[in-house]
Amino acid sequence: MDGRVARGNRNRQAVVDATLALVAEGQSFPTAQAIATRAGVAPRSVFHHFPDLDALFAEAADTQARRHWSVLQPPAPDQPLADRLAAAVTQRADLYERISAIRRVAVRHEHDWPVAARRLRESRSALRRHLRAAMSPEIRGVDRASAAALEAAGSWETWEVLRRHQALSVAAATAAVTALLTSTLERALAVPSP
Repeated sequence: MDGRVARGNRNRQAVVDATLALVAEGQSFPTAQAIATRAGVAPRSVFHHFPDLDALFAEAADTQARRHWSVLQPPAPDQPLADRLAAAVTQRADLYERISAIRRVAVRHEHDWPVAARRLRESRSALRRHLRAAMSPEIRGVDRASAAALEAAGSWETWEVLRRHQALSVAAATAAVTALLTSTLERALAVPSP
């Protein structure tokens, strides 16, 4: 790779990283000038790499996903349910701690920013699949309302309430989510199917 291409790739990544940093600090839609300043590049460099700020924000969202979502791994199916749940909740705690600052901004703009709406739909779907894998085969026996309650208990939104609004530590929030999931699943499995 020649020097200009390598420098261009570094500058492009610096622009994306600067965008993520500014959003994490609470700037929902940082300006090209603010991004360029943080990245240490000329403002025109932002638009050299991206046709517009929407394209940059989309790339930043994709970068965020690539960096952090790999922590969600399917549990070993031969483990007891309690171990599978513990692993799943620990992975979610790690993920949620990494993404919360940027996710807050995405949630705030979900209804007026299509990029955020798409990324949040995809992430919620991934979280549902992850939870279903952790609770399989047990979750197959629960009704729709109980499955929805389980998904809500394991969601980022629940994590946000526990960590930010109730000021629980990571360990306490992890214990709370585990207890919610365990008790909800146990109750759902105890109810006979109609």
